[in-house]
Amino acid sequence: AVFEIPAFRKTVDLGVNLLGDTDEATDAKLEQACKDAADAGEEDTIRAAKQSELDQRTVSGLPETNTGSLSLVGLCPACAGDPHGAAVTGHKRKCFRVGGVINATEVSSDCMGANVMAVCVVDLSLADHNAAKATAAPPAP
Repeated sequence: AVFEIPAFRKTVDLGVNLLGDTDEATDAKLEQACKDAADAGEEDTIRAAKQSELDQRTVSGLPETNTGSLSLVGLCPACAGDPHGAAVTGHKRKCFRVGGVINATEVSSDCMGANVMAVCVVDLSLADHNAAKATAAPPAP
């Protein structure tokens, strides 16, 4: 088995229906948004980040805060927010609000927006992750 680390690539804006869509339908839209925005060579490997990866900050290179103009939403499981009787899922989604810190203590559990951002990642082996970090590291003094 290869140990892999999700590495941040970009965020992508998209429209969703958190009231009328199932979790599976919303997740499919998040995944497709990342695939559609993939850079050359990453079309088969890019994916949307899981909510748990965002909550626990296990995504390498993930910004500390949501600097975008929309709330960040991750894939299920662990996506369920507060109960909401009118939602097909029976719940709102978890998200990270604009300007908010991205971690488990700052996550919002009452998100119902029609426009959100997906966090797009690629899974890197530990060796590839370390090589990427070494390439991006500033030269030693």
